[in-house]
Amino acid sequence: MRIELKDENTEEITEEKEPELKDKHESDLTGKEKRELERQKLQSMNFTGKLQYIWAYYKAHIFVLIGIIVLIFIVKDTYNNAKIKTALSIMVIDSAGSDYEENQQKIEEVLGVQDDPYQEVGIDESLHTDTTGEELDAYGQMAFVAKIQAKSVDVLILPEAFYEKLEESEYFEDLNELLGDEVYNSFGDSIDSHHITFTYEELGEQFGTIYEPVCVAVLINSEQKENAAAWIASLVK
Repeated sequence: MRIELKDENTEEITEEKEPELKDKHESDLTGKEKRELERQKLQSMNFTGKLQYIWAYYKAHIFVLIGIIVLIFIVKDTYNNAKIKTALSIMVIDSAGSDYEENQQKIEEVLGVQDDPYQEVGIDESLHTDTTGEELDAYGQMAFVAKIQAKSVDVLILPEAFYEKLEESEYFEDLNELLGDEVYNSFGDSIDSHHITFTYEELGEQFGTIYEPVCVAVLINSEQKENAAAWIASLVK
């Protein structure tokens, strides 16, 4: 039997131990090693520490993600709004405020669009006359002209004094032609060629007006004259 003795002068060869990830320079780490190092760091922290760490190192990514989400919602809303059409737009002058949703729902039912998500009735109560009641205030005059020129108003509900001022400018549609003889004659003495008058109880209370009589007229450049005629026909006493 042969026994070999270890030479004391022979250096013992040992494997060099791989340094731990935390001891490596960041530039020497592979992508996989970087992810593993991040995981190890997070595991060693408590909940508060993890939140602080994530915020410190990833807040830019968080803001980018939030921005992308907000942008998606904006694009979605813009797309959906672009598909919505106004079935009828009513401007109420000198309104003290009304139940907008109830009025909107009633008119949509008259027009038969209550179940169509892409058709709606608009009611604008933002404009008011000055102290004379015959003209709009400074802001109202500019807004009124802009809305009329943009053809964004179909029906006007307004005080009689203001109507008489506007009538001279030929703003209004011929109601006899628009409504037809049967509906036109149904209003009796309360209608003339360009407007219909109602009492406060008949219409003013519904739209929150502060005057009587309440005048209703259709703009001559309205793009929804058929719907305007249908709604007016529903007001026959």
